[in-house]
Amino acid sequence: MSEIKENLVLVNGEIMPMEEAYIDVNDRGHNFGDGVFEIVPVYNGRAFALLPHMNNLFDSVIAMKIPGVYMIEELVEFHESLLAATGLENCEIYTQVTRGSAPYGLAYPEMSVPQLTMMAVPVDRDALAAKRAKGVNVITEVDERWAKCDVNTLNRLPEVLAKQKATVSRAFDALFVRDGKITESTEASFFIYKDGILWTHPENKYIHKNITRRLLVERLAKDMDLQIMERAFDKDFALKADEAFLCGPRCEFMPVTKIDRSFINEGKVGTLVPELQAAYEAFVARECPAK
Repeated sequence: MSEIKENLVLVNGEIMPMEEAYIDVNDRGHNFGDGVFEIVPVYNGRAFALLPHMNNLFDSVIAMKIPGVYMIEELVEFHESLLAATGLENCEIYTQVTRGSAPYGLAYPEMSVPQLTMMAVPVDRDALAAKRAKGVNVITEVDERWAKCDVNTLNRLPEVLAKQKATVSRAFDALFVRDGKITESTEASFFIYKDGILWTHPENKYIHKNITRRLLVERLAKDMDLQIMERAFDKDFALKADEAFLCGPRCEFMPVTKIDRSFINEGKVGTLVPELQAAYEAFVARECPAK
C-alpha cells in the first residue's frame, strides 16, 4: 500500500510540498479574484469524468480571456501525476488558474503568464453517506451573486457567506433565491420530484455548470425513464414535492428533507433519491474501477 502524502500540491506542472509552494503577492487571483477553478471527484485513485470537467474549466478560462498555456491532455496528465504522488484513493482535485502576476491595476496587463495550482482534498464519503441516510436540512438565502454564475470564477464571497450562515444554522447548505425562485445551492444543483417529474432551474447564467447534473439529465434520468422539467420554481412549490435533493460533484445525490423551518415529505427520505445515488455509484464503479 502506497504512502499517503496529503501535503503535496502541483504548481505550474511541478509537484512539491505545500509548505514550499510560492504564490506571488502580485498574483491577480490573490488581488482581484482574477481566475477560475474546477473540482474533480476522485474514486479508487481515478479522476471521474475528467474530460467534461476540464472542458468546463476551459470554458471558464475562455470566458475570462485568460491566455491558454496548457492543453487539456496536459491537465489530464497533471491529475494523474498528482494522484500518483499523493497516493490518495478517494478525494477531490481542486484546480485553479489565475491570470498570473502583474503590477497592481484592474485592467488586464499587456503581458502575464497564467498561474496553475492543483491540490488533492481528502473526502469523507462515509460521513456523506450517513447524512444521505437521514436526509439534510437547508436554509434559503437571497442570491446576490453576479449574473455569470456559469463561469467558475474565484469570486465566491456570496457562497462563502451563505455557507457560513448555513453552518451557524446547523444546516447542510444554503439555497440561493433570485427574484423569488430557487436557483441552486452554494455547491450543487437543486432538484425536486413532484407528480412523477423531476423539476430543476434551467441551465443558464444564473447557475454553475455541473457535471453531476449533466450526468443526471443526459444519462441517469433516461436510463430510469424519468422526465425532467427545467423551469424555475419557488420555495412553496418545493415544499409540496414528494422528494428533493442536491446534486453535485461534492455531495453526489443528497436528499433534502427540510427547507428553513418546513419539512418535505414529513421529513422522510423517499425512494427515488437513494435509487439515483445507487445508479450514480454504479456508473462511477464502471468508470473508476478499483485498481
